[in-house]
Amino acid sequence: MRSQDVIEQQYHEAVEALVGKVQKDPYVLAAIVAGSFSYAQVWEKSDLDVELIGRDAIRPTQSFFSLVENGVNIHANITPRNAFKQNIESAQQGSFMHSYFSHSTLLFSRDDSIQEWYDKNANLNNIGERDKQFQLLNVIASTLPSLIYAEKQFYVNKDCLTCFLTLLNVVQALARIEVLLNDEIPAREVIQPALRYNPDFFNRVYTDLINCEKNEAVLQEALDAINNYLDERQFIFQPVLDYLAEQKAPRTITELNADLGRVSHNSEGTPEFDEESLDLVCQWLTWKGIIRQVAMPMKLTAKSQIAVEEPAYYYDGTDVKADQVRLKGDIHAQIHQAVENLTDTLAQDMYVVAAILTNNLAEDNVWEKTAVHITLILRDGTKSKQKQYQLIEEGIPILVQLHTRSDYRKLLDRTLQGSTLHSILAESRILFSKDSLFATDRDANFTIGDPSCLQVGERDKHSQLLNAAAFATTVLAKSEKWFHLKQDHDYTFLYLTYMVRQLACIEVLMHGETPRRKVIHQALKYNPSFFNTVFTDLIDKPKDEAMLRDALEQVDMYLEDNLQALFKPLLDFLEESGEERTITDIYMHFGKRELALELACEWLAQKGVIEQFSAPVRLTKDSKVSVEEPAYYFDANNPFL
Repeated sequence: MRSQDVIEQQYHEAVEALVGKVQKDPYVLAAIVAGSFSYAQVWEKSDLDVELIGRDAIRPTQSFFSLVENGVNIHANITPRNAFKQNIESAQQGSFMHSYFSHSTLLFSRDDSIQEWYDKNANLNNIGERDKQFQLLNVIASTLPSLIYAEKQFYVNKDCLTCFLTLLNVVQALARIEVLLNDEIPAREVIQPALRYNPDFFNRVYTDLINCEKNEAVLQEALDAINNYLDERQFIFQPVLDYLAEQKAPRTITELNADLGRVSHNSEGTPEFDEESLDLVCQWLTWKGIIRQVAMPMKLTAKSQIAVEEPAYYYDGTDVKADQVRLKGDIHAQIHQAVENLTDTLAQDMYVVAAILTNNLAEDNVWEKTAVHITLILRDGTKSKQKQYQLIEEGIPILVQLHTRSDYRKLLDRTLQGSTLHSILAESRILFSKDSLFATDRDANFTIGDPSCLQVGERDKHSQLLNAAAFATTVLAKSEKWFHLKQDHDYTFLYLTYMVRQLACIEVLMHGETPRRKVIHQALKYNPSFFNTVFTDLIDKPKDEAMLRDALEQVDMYLEDNLQALFKPLLDFLEESGEERTITDIYMHFGKRELALELACEWLAQKGVIEQFSAPVRLTKDSKVSVEEPAYYFDANNPFL
């Protein structure tokens, strides 16, 4: 392996070469580099993330480019000046966009206003109290679904493995909260700074948890610690509590979303919170006995004559006993009665032509925090204010998603076999239908509510394998970086867990089956030897260099052994071409720009399976200066394959 100094020099020369070229293009005003080059160490498998800012009248040939300089792969976006200004100024402090620019480096600018915007907004110390409050609420809103799922796996399904894996996602989110509470803008890797700020808690739920046996007592302790952490930081929910306190009357979740959305927006100017996650925040506060929940009537469409009920909340500062807001008795029977009652109501609405239950409500899979998920199909031309609503029936939360008949038909037609949506729909149940849309269709990819349709056809299987393999190689590179360069065994293992989930999808797809949510359990049935070696056997042991090195080598070997199957569509195209094809050619052939294609080519080139060259490409239709994009050649008779 080359020395780190040599590698870093290569990357610096690549950046200098790119800057030297784009500075000669009069349509490019500035360049920013982000990612590991800007705020951390690069290594031999790193790529570069570059933002190019062009003139307002720029006519880019495309918005995203794959480039190459000095043997370094570069992922570049090109944005007009005004759009860049809008993105960077509207980015909420502490958000991903703010973090991205705050951990970047301005390479050059020949526009003073860009320099001024960058200096003002891309600032690691620039986080105000108001933005921090909304970022904290946004993080917890997106975290609660994972925490509730982890609790369900522990208390209901008795699945310690899935509970542990889900808790790792929760801990990463809590680390983001901890960093924000300490007035630091979170970077992509947040656990390391969180460990510095709160070592007692994060050692308990992260370091110690990773390196011990995952038994019932250990997981119960971790869940208790996480719930205590949130209970002690009730102020995270303050924007919701302040809003409800000011109203002095119950407010529906629709009103709450609309009003809070006006004061919390992302870079596109839309609310940071989706309806489901913000409702779950209110549901959580209700479970905790902090706010109260009631039901209020509403209509799903502009012309509906039938009313349903949505949750409304109010807060008066007095505690509600938590046991007063929990379901009692036979939860399974209550949930099914609620579904039946709502189904009867919806069937009377002439604008609703079908209802589909999309989650598993079996007796051994429901508990007091279960929310029902229903998809409603509306007559074509029906107008509704929202695409989804939170409803409540007999105290049971119900999320309904709305599609017109034609839009749903299109959704079914473009759903690939083997996708997550395929898995959900094949195991769904039609509650009622007034339409022939759901009759067996021989031309459809699958039939709703037919688990036998979970088998995957060859064409869709190869597309899914290519995507899964490309992302697995990317996560492998990150895991290798934390092992070889950072020498952080816990974080290496964390990335390994993400990678194994991708490999499990690959294993299941190679057997013609659709990956489900607990895909690792599926993969263990097909290939227990490999998945025990790289995952299950590691779970309960203290992580050391030898075991992680072996696991990474096994993963690399697994990908190499299966590469002909994993990358078949790409390799077939390159072989049939018989010549070098640029990354643009590849995108055009496959019909859409997918990052998976780029990542797949980069990994195959690193392995020597395909050869990488470069070819000139212009950033805009008016540019007179060219940069270099990668081009690839595949010789199927290569004796080194």
